[in-house]
Amino acid sequence: MVTTAIQSVANACSSLNGHVYKMGTLDEEHSRRLFFREASLDYYEPAAEPVLKKCGGLPLALGTTAQLLQSKRQLTSKGCADLCRRLGEHVEKEETLARMKHVLLHNYISLPGQVLKACLLYFAIFPNGHPVKRKCLIRRWLAEGFLEADCRRSALDVAIDNFEDLMNRSIIQPIDMCNNTVVKTCQTHGMMLEFIQHRSICDNFITLLYGQAHLPEKIRRLSIHRNSKIKVRTSSSVVDLSLVRSLTVFGKADKHVLKFRKYELLRVLDLEECEALNDEYVKKICNLVLLRYLSLGGHITKLPRGISKLKFLETLDVRRTKTESLPLPIEVIKLPCLLHLFGVFTFPDAVQQMSKLCTFLSEKSNMETLAGVLAGNSLAFPEVISHMNSLKKLKVRCQSTGGNNDFTHLSRSIQEFIQRGTDVNDARSLSLDFEEGSQDFLEFPLKDDPCYISSLKLQGKLRSLPPFVTKLSSITELCLSSSNEIGNEILAALSNVFSLHCLKLIASQVDKFVIEQGALRSLRHLCIVVGSITCLENKEGALPHLESLWLLCKGLNGLCGTRIQWLTRLKDISLDDEVSDNTRKEWNEAAKNHPKGPRVSLQKVSKLADRMQIGGEPGEICEIPVASTSQAADSQMRDIIKDPESSPPLYERPPGKLASLSRKANEFFSGKRKANDLSSNKRKANESTSTDISCAANGYLNMTRKMRGGRSW
Repeated sequence: MVTTAIQSVANACSSLNGHVYKMGTLDEEHSRRLFFREASLDYYEPAAEPVLKKCGGLPLALGTTAQLLQSKRQLTSKGCADLCRRLGEHVEKEETLARMKHVLLHNYISLPGQVLKACLLYFAIFPNGHPVKRKCLIRRWLAEGFLEADCRRSALDVAIDNFEDLMNRSIIQPIDMCNNTVVKTCQTHGMMLEFIQHRSICDNFITLLYGQAHLPEKIRRLSIHRNSKIKVRTSSSVVDLSLVRSLTVFGKADKHVLKFRKYELLRVLDLEECEALNDEYVKKICNLVLLRYLSLGGHITKLPRGISKLKFLETLDVRRTKTESLPLPIEVIKLPCLLHLFGVFTFPDAVQQMSKLCTFLSEKSNMETLAGVLAGNSLAFPEVISHMNSLKKLKVRCQSTGGNNDFTHLSRSIQEFIQRGTDVNDARSLSLDFEEGSQDFLEFPLKDDPCYISSLKLQGKLRSLPPFVTKLSSITELCLSSSNEIGNEILAALSNVFSLHCLKLIASQVDKFVIEQGALRSLRHLCIVVGSITCLENKEGALPHLESLWLLCKGLNGLCGTRIQWLTRLKDISLDDEVSDNTRKEWNEAAKNHPKGPRVSLQKVSKLADRMQIGGEPGEICEIPVASTSQAADSQMRDIIKDPESSPPLYERPPGKLASLSRKANEFFSGKRKANDLSSNKRKANESTSTDISCAANGYLNMTRKMRGGRSW
């Protein structure tokens, strides 16, 4: 058995038909059991809950912090609060936490190069438990100037590689994923975040205003966390903010912090969770001429024309404003460096000097993402879209005005946007919401030349699959969201879209869905969110590459005609968490008899059927919360923890070469190995720094070792 926290190492150690099992952290119940056992308590102490939350289910963190509190006799509300408030400092100084410090420090020092270390320290900006959006994080890195292009890669590619390196090392963990492959949001575990924050403060990389007692003379990156209780010994009114390059506010901010004239070098301004933000502040923000990243929330009702002074702005994000929609000034569209625009915008009905604007857009505009626009009867918007030659991601909601729900005036601009995709390597996406009208405006032909759109989302009253969809040469992701049922005509047409990797269907009802042999031969992920489904039948030879099947229907009746034994590459099955017990049992039994032994998990439909919110990130089809885990695996692990001597097999019917691995694992957990071998393996597991930090197998081994001879609480 090989344990590691580095995914690429695990893949390299696994044979072609091998099995890489990702172990999660402990749940709340078993975290408490381990913590109170190490603290030598046989009763529940509510004061420890904040500490348990900080430990995040990591056995090493739970054990060492419990031992520290027990040794100091500080398992009280005051003692636990002090530990949580100064956890990074305690890790640095306390001998009891020396092993934890060694693990954390090794993971940091082992990172190659200062750039990757800076990317990790950047997580200190975000509070504990705060989900970090991958794309927003990467845009912030680029705006800060952390990453530069090299001879082979663009700066964006370098940033993506750095993020994936941190993920590969299990230093940051995914929360939600798209298409079961791409991370959407992530976070660092509480203990790792405490270390990162302490390290960032000591190196003066990040300053947490109201989160550290002493403020440095020079502040470069300033973050204000919600509900911080540490008093600053230096008044914020006299702090020098002239060198600040990044300002992020979570919650309330002192009025002196929001005096933007003090900031001379600001490049990143994130106020989407700032409670005091209003239109007056936005006017002053327009004087921060070096801004590259701007994210706003609060009670903003308009964007001032003075925003034209932000000549270097690359990202403008107003999705978190409390206003339903914002008028979009033409000055925003004319920003020369603007790459990404997010929000819910209304476009003006008429634009002065339209010819000059179109000339600018054709020759100088760099905008790649526009998400999203409420397109009414304005004739200016289609004209503007037609001249945005750099546009790669477009998200539009067709809104009827004055009872007019005819959107044919959008046909030409959408057609031109699709036909501009001539590079197969371009990740281009289109999202259209026409819930208030007819799909007739999508009944346009395409030229015979190849047109490349990688991601398409259509939401509305779908009668049929628009003919242009089957002409798209490289579409890999398709989401169809219909307010009525998805009928046989649409389902039959989908079989002709040969390049699909991910298909998501959302509807009130789906007719009998029969997938013939050879159909959807490239599909990896199939997600169906539906009120009722008659049948999902796959013929032998259909879906030969399917890895993930999400069938989210409360009224699902058994296997519903699905023969998963013919889906030879299936790894993951998800069902609605409200399906009947009999249905759940049938799917679990079918999974056990499958050669790959796919995991069966339960999901909440409300999480997934997010009706393609206007203004969201384009190009993300399936939002997958990775916190959900396999029922069978979790149940078995809980049994092992409760009674290691009578543990069930890790894999009841291990396929192929997994049989010997399963036997060895069971012997290990049941204590059948020799004492010296067991001791040696424990010692090696204890020294495995990367596995400790990811709470992989050695964390469970350490925990079961401690629980074998301990008493219950």
